[in-house]
Amino acid sequence: MIVLVVIPYLTSGLKRTYSWVIILGDNGLINSALMNWGLISSPLPLIYNRAAVYVGMVHIMLPMMILPLVSVMLGINTSLIAAAKSMGAKPSTAFWRVYFPLSMPGVRSGALLVFVIGLGFYITPATLGGLGDAMLSTFIAFQVPTGSTRVRSAPPHLSFW
Repeated sequence: MIVLVVIPYLTSGLKRTYSWVIILGDNGLINSALMNWGLISSPLPLIYNRAAVYVGMVHIMLPMMILPLVSVMLGINTSLIAAAKSMGAKPSTAFWRVYFPLSMPGVRSGALLVFVIGLGFYITPATLGGLGDAMLSTFIAFQVPTGSTRVRSAPPHLSFW
């Protein structure tokens, strides 16, 4: 199972992003299949919106959350769960009161890793979300001067308020 998580991670993020463009595009796999089956008459707007950005970012970030979780979960002593069950706890109670608190270091480290790397994401939001759906990294890139010393003001669709 870990191999299935790691193999996509070894592929470039740019390639994975453009594969989502091919899948979600107006003439992409999903729209073509739905139109061929007669379920829709015109392509659905699956790309250049926030949902497409979320799909692409989750696909790229998933290994960065799963790997810290797995490393922590493999170190949890399963006899603690058996002890909780032998004391009368239901399986769901044993999970939430014993296993989940012990796995929190993996949840925290995975969430921090995803957050920090997600702050620097530029290609995926720009490609899948388009200009109308800018994220923080796009706003930062817009503010970086490109040879001139004056600071540019953000266009209306990039402002935070």
